[in-house]
Amino acid sequence: MRNVDPLVGITSLTRQQREAGQRFRDDFERASRDGLRPMPWEERVDSSRIGGGIPDRVLNAGRAHSGARAALAHWEVADAVRSICLEGQSVKAHAERTGEGRDVVVKLLKVGLDLLAVHYGMMGRRAG
Repeated sequence: MRNVDPLVGITSLTRQQREAGQRFRDDFERASRDGLRPMPWEERVDSSRIGGGIPDRVLNAGRAHSGARAALAHWEVADAVRSICLEGQSVKAHAERTGEGRDVVVKLLKVGLDLLAVHYGMMGRRAG
């Protein structure tokens, strides 16, 4: 396991890019940590939400993460953001896995983090 957060190790990232990556990670961890848990088939399920069901905070985190994933748009951008932000891979490891150059991976990551920052309202849409 890595001791250094890959987002901190990439010095060329802006504050908004780091914050967007961290928020993406937080939503993912919140949704998966407190998410659905398996239950025995014999257990009865009550359809009411009072005292049961999936907590709203988990549902909201899942929705937020799903919306952010959709904002990433392109599969190569999404793959770079997912492997570096969520899986903790280094840029070097992702570049070796995909066969891309490190500079290409950093560019894909920056594009993805910019898209997330716009999605989260941390930065305005860019012209062009």
